[in-house]
Amino acid sequence: MNDYQKKRLENIKRNNARLRSLGLISTLEERRSNALAGCVECSNGENDDEKSALKTTTSSSASGKKKKRKNVQVDTQMDAPTRRKSLRLQGIGAEGVTITTVAATTDANTDVIAAEREARIQECRQVRLRAAKAFAECHGAEKAAEENPTASYEHCLMRVRSMSEKGLLNRVKAIERAAGKHCVVKMAIFKSCLQDEGLWDLAEQASEALERLKALQPIPS
Repeated sequence: MNDYQKKRLENIKRNNARLRSLGLISTLEERRSNALAGCVECSNGENDDEKSALKTTTSSSASGKKKKRKNVQVDTQMDAPTRRKSLRLQGIGAEGVTITTVAATTDANTDVIAAEREARIQECRQVRLRAAKAFAECHGAEKAAEENPTASYEHCLMRVRSMSEKGLLNRVKAIERAAGKHCVVKMAIFKSCLQDEGLWDLAEQASEALERLKALQPIPS
């Protein structure tokens, strides 16, 4: 891992810790992001060695003679196919698993995903409330009313509720394209609002954009 890759990984971990403390990502999302960033950097280093080895192998093999392909005769005489009942009509899937079993497994997986998503939302909400309470205790109720840490979140949530899906997707692209000083926090807030509203497909796209932004710069203190 070179110096650039180390710096990138440090930025991602620092951003994740800060976003976690603000209640903008869950503990699970933090662990996944850190693990993914570490794997990417390691694989990039390995790929550099693999590309070098592949280049050497390719250049050496190019100098050798090409082997002629042998013509293979195919027997065109085939037995007439016998009639059989389709697997679908028999209630059996392509892998030999009954369709009812697959359906039950799918339902179970859906329930697990839904429970995991709800746990992430509730965890982030609790952290945001604790952050707002701590700010009020530290700076006083009057200043907290003026600079409520959750104010930006509530404002973003109102915008999400008033925008179309196309508009929301364009907003994700706009935040990433601008890559401003506070782009990481903005994208994290937007991602959390999408999750709160149950827009998980858009939230996933926002999460992917957030991962790319995390590596650019640490969150301003």
